[in-house]
Amino acid sequence: MKFRLLLWLISVAYKRAIGRNESMREYLNGVEKTIQFTSDQPVISRYLCFKNQALTSAGELVEADMTIRFVSPQEGFSILRSMATGKDKNAFMRAIQDKTVRVEGDPMLLLWFQKSMKHIK
Repeated sequence: MKFRLLLWLISVAYKRAIGRNESMREYLNGVEKTIQFTSDQPVISRYLCFKNQALTSAGELVEADMTIRFVSPQEGFSILRSMATGKDKNAFMRAIQDKTVRVEGDPMLLLWFQKSMKHIK
């Protein structure tokens, strides 16, 4: 439940930043990317589709430019919360090494996503 709520809050924060933050709109200028977050057991998914300086977000998507797959919703919540709050900037990289998270698709989108989070604060 916490993982699902956190994913929804991230999408709300992005939408709010797009509406209020000129630097966020500039960062999204010309961007057409889709990032999906999901967990293996139980399956919880949400995607963020950035297009035309806007965001669309909903449940599971069949094809995304990048999918971030967590082994469990608890791991996903812990890692994304650390990343979003800035408490532990290395949590995501440690999780990749520990194989509690897998990045499928374009790995360069992960760097783009991490940079974009600076604009939502």
